[in-house]
Amino acid sequence: MMAGELMCEYGWGAGVEIRLLGTGSADGWPNPWCVCRSCAWARETPGAERGQTSVLVDGTLLIDTGSARRARVPLHEVRTVLFTHAHPDHADPQPLLWRQYAQARRDVAEPLEVAGPPAALDLCRDWVAPGAPVTWTPLLPGDAVRLASGHRVRAFAADHWRDDPYVGPALLYSVDDRLLAAWDTGPRLPEVAHAPYDFVLLDCNDGLRRGDGQHHDLAAFARTVAALWERGAVGARTQVVAVALGCANPPGPELDAILARVGARAPFDGTVLVSGGGER
Repeated sequence: MMAGELMCEYGWGAGVEIRLLGTGSADGWPNPWCVCRSCAWARETPGAERGQTSVLVDGTLLIDTGSARRARVPLHEVRTVLFTHAHPDHADPQPLLWRQYAQARRDVAEPLEVAGPPAALDLCRDWVAPGAPVTWTPLLPGDAVRLASGHRVRAFAADHWRDDPYVGPALLYSVDDRLLAAWDTGPRLPEVAHAPYDFVLLDCNDGLRRGDGQHHDLAAFARTVAALWERGAVGARTQVVAVALGCANPPGPELDAILARVGARAPFDGTVLVSGGGER
């Protein structure tokens, strides 16, 4: 069943389905080298392990590939891979090669669009065979395009390694004005203001550690959520989800309590979010 059919069956109308393939930081949670209290909790709690942040939208749009290898659903219906920036936990090029292997075994050559900052596209080009039906869509802050997946995307500058040409420029995305994909960014979010989003996926990498300006800590996360409320980008039905999570955050129950104070939460990898507040 496609996402649109799912929405109609359950009475939500046309909407968006978000599958959280990964909600973790660059080193995941737990970090395999770490023995802190948070990593111990993540190891001991079934389902708590988090891979690098990556989401599947409506089954056809994959944003970042860091957790593509951990996807519990096939990705063969993806028509656009959209990158936020060129750090390898986000722009892992290997899944593009694996896709070619799978298509060769099926004797098909379905088209794919790869979109995102120029640096991320450059990282991936050598992983795509010459003549493959892959198109490249470079994006910069301020660009607004309709992707091959059918989604309308607006790109905003992320507050993340702004002066490093090998990273991006790093981008945030508004998808169909329903989803704000805002991970790997510091607290200076762009002026996003319109009717409330259905979903805001917001960076909280630094947790209890004082933020370094490249990510949100928990205090900055709360301030950003408040600012989005003031701008009208977050409303009563917006699902605010903390992503890019690692062991700088407290163990899950403590993190849940902190996030609940600002109307946010941190569902585990594999969770499917649907418009209207539903979850599967």
